[in-house]
Amino acid sequence: MRTLLTATGVIVLVASVVGGIGLYCQLGAKQPKDGKKDEDEITNSVDMVFVRIPKGKFLMGSPQSEAQRMPDEFQHEVAITRPFWLGAYEVTQRQYELVMGTNPSYFSATGGGKARFARKDTSEYPVERVSWNDALAFCKKLSTKEKKTYRLPTEAEWEYACRAGSTTPFHSGKTFTSVLANINGLKYASYGTAEAGPFHRNPVPIGEYKPNAFNLCDMHGNVQEWCADWHGLEYYKISPKGDPQGPDKGTERVVRGGAWASSAKTCRSAARHRLAPDERNYSTGFRVVMEIK
Repeated sequence: MRTLLTATGVIVLVASVVGGIGLYCQLGAKQPKDGKKDEDEITNSVDMVFVRIPKGKFLMGSPQSEAQRMPDEFQHEVAITRPFWLGAYEVTQRQYELVMGTNPSYFSATGGGKARFARKDTSEYPVERVSWNDALAFCKKLSTKEKKTYRLPTEAEWEYACRAGSTTPFHSGKTFTSVLANINGLKYASYGTAEAGPFHRNPVPIGEYKPNAFNLCDMHGNVQEWCADWHGLEYYKISPKGDPQGPDKGTERVVRGGAWASSAKTCRSAARHRLAPDERNYSTGFRVVMEIK
């Protein structure tokens, strides 16, 4: 058993389930009954924990005063018009294998990094080396298995959830370092006045760092995460205010949050990145939305 922290400092327990599916992640003080702990948190059959994200308005993108911002972060108001349920954690290697029957991750006992990880249990590490197409296939297969709709978050949903009411470059404040998330720990990689921290040089198990105000873990760092949208450099300037879905077409899909090798500036709440939908690398994973009508 290991312990994690919630945004309010509450201990989170991760315990083995003997003869069962595997691990159980507990965000609160008691185990949920029938897969549900309370009205703001749900756990599905493969132990994916979902947190209810309330509807609301926010400023998406970054102000011109934000250091190291990029031109495609044009700041604009967005309304998320209905609540949604987002994974509290990135999809793990174990969860991906339970659904898809395979573990493509580099950082595993059977992956390209097996020389370093042959004797490590990486089941709680986020799955990586998954393309956007792979993530979509996972959502479709999980939807069939669970008889619910699972999907990738839109870019607007992702940033809204990451910020969790904050307006600073990071959900935790104005400065950032690898003490706060699994990112590049070298001095040049810090943001603002923050000092250098540890550098793991690989993903770490989910939930090792303090979550944001919505109780979402690893929104900055660990692995960067696929979003549903096509990427558009100028899209923010023409984006609808309510529940934007991204451009109608494109060549690259949005990824957000930065990864274990990223400098802090690329992990900012507003920072946008993109990859071809068929690209796989050992810095990219995903988390999913569960739709409940």
